[in-house]
Amino acid sequence: MTGTWIEVNLDAVVANYREITKQLQPGAKCMAVVKADAYGLGAAEVAQALEQAGCEAFAVTKVEEGLILREQGIKGIILILGPTTKEEWYQAVKADLHLTLSEISWINDLNEVSRQLETEGFPQVKVHLKLETGMGRTGFWPSELEPLARALLAASHIQVAGAYTHFARAAQRDKRYTLEQYNRFQDSLARLKGLGIDPLWQHVCNSAAFLDYPEWHHNFVRIGTLLVGHYPGAGFAGSIKLQDPWTAKSQIVQLRRVPKGTYVGYQSIYRTKAETQLAVIPVGYADGFGVAPHFVPQGIIDFFKIIIKNLAALFGITLGQERVVLKGQSVRIAGKIGMQLTVLDIGNLKCALGDEVEFPLRRTLANPRTLRIYRQGEQILSKRVIKEGVLPLYTEYSSMTET
Repeated sequence: MTGTWIEVNLDAVVANYREITKQLQPGAKCMAVVKADAYGLGAAEVAQALEQAGCEAFAVTKVEEGLILREQGIKGIILILGPTTKEEWYQAVKADLHLTLSEISWINDLNEVSRQLETEGFPQVKVHLKLETGMGRTGFWPSELEPLARALLAASHIQVAGAYTHFARAAQRDKRYTLEQYNRFQDSLARLKGLGIDPLWQHVCNSAAFLDYPEWHHNFVRIGTLLVGHYPGAGFAGSIKLQDPWTAKSQIVQLRRVPKGTYVGYQSIYRTKAETQLAVIPVGYADGFGVAPHFVPQGIIDFFKIIIKNLAALFGITLGQERVVLKGQSVRIAGKIGMQLTVLDIGNLKCALGDEVEFPLRRTLANPRTLRIYRQGEQILSKRVIKEGVLPLYTEYSSMTET
């Protein structure tokens, strides 16, 4: 391998899935959330591995994402979590995608689309009602339940397959607020049932709620974070055994010994303290390396943690679990990260051109055009490269049988 690439261990994803299913309550199933290209891992590859392992349901945000899963052979339930448009409904219904219904004004048009497609032999559209309970984003408010029920009862070509809500503070373990949301959800379901609408399935638990509220597993739990090897918050560490399927790697492309006092990088903020080796790797901001989302501090302690971490980064010191690793040892970034090149101060570590370096890279910030290599067991199953000038989710696949 040359350059920079990301290795995705599908065995780790499947292992996480199996740990999750061990904790499911009787009658509940895991709905794998593979939105945002499975948080950067690759939605099609992850979904294929999970379906082979027995997963029967998947969730994404956009119709486009759901269509790609169908094109790549996924047979199970695929729920579209986000709002959709009339222009998308024809393709969605033809692909038997389950749609989230969160606007009363959609019902008449969606019913007509479903009626037309039924005459062509396609299945009736299946919807999941999104009930607003405290997230403040999308969904039906309690005041809308009566007109919603009337509209649905008049729509003979729409099948209400499920109902769900989304918890806003489950990851923060705000039990009072989460319980209030759950009670509002159950109250809304009871009202709908009294009005003649009784959804087949219920699902409320995200990764955090799945761990803290097993009595709320119902028919499905919607799991994304845990599947990709992350805990929903620091307080959940150890509550379930997880494996990290993601490793970002690059290679040394230049290696040079320099004297004490050598300035490195833009603005000359880094100066070697002794004679040392500098190694260049072909990775930088363009790849997502060193890029971080903006976080609002969750209290004064969190505020100081962010400041300290940024100060350390200024001097090439990476705090926490994210490390640049060469031959099993943590090495320092020398100066500022560049657009596509980064310099490492590796001291007297014995190494050579082409040696592999592991570096921290957030899944959702990684450049989608970075080569992904999918491993299962000792085999490389496939490689994926995004075509230039094409939407990020449309990809070229090549089957591999390397060991």
